[in-house]
Amino acid sequence: MSLIPWKWGGETGLMRGDGDPFTTLQREVNRVFDTMLGDEDFFAFPSWAGRKGFLHPRLDVSETDNEVHVTAELPGMSEKDIEVELRGDQLRIHGEKKDERETKGHNFHRTERSFGAFERIVTLPAKVKREGVDAKFKDGVLSVVMPKAEPSKVEQKIPVHAGA
Repeated sequence: MSLIPWKWGGETGLMRGDGDPFTTLQREVNRVFDTMLGDEDFFAFPSWAGRKGFLHPRLDVSETDNEVHVTAELPGMSEKDIEVELRGDQLRIHGEKKDERETKGHNFHRTERSFGAFERIVTLPAKVKREGVDAKFKDGVLSVVMPKAEPSKVEQKIPVHAGA
């Protein structure tokens, strides 16, 4: 007994190949995605992101007892192309990677490099001081080190009143 009560015929039909409808369905779904995305991995960076016209730099966020560290991969950029800003409990990294290639007379067969503007906003895992923040850019890697704010050591008792 078949789980699917119908059968499409022909080479474009559902029952092609070995006759198993689930295997055939899997092949058809794969074919649709291959047609839409080419031969690239859908989740690959940066070609998938570049196809949509934006960049999404990879980053790491870590902390020590005294500091919060954010490291971002920004290959092909220079420090002049990057803005770093503290906004409350968030770090904003913004920039633009410009396409400065000479393409006149070129017939591209494949282009995977990404260009365009990007913005990453990261919520920091701890409160940081505004003073002493250091951002360095070397070999396509941005490193931001932020000293942690001292936790409040002042204890304050809060009186509890009966509700009215």
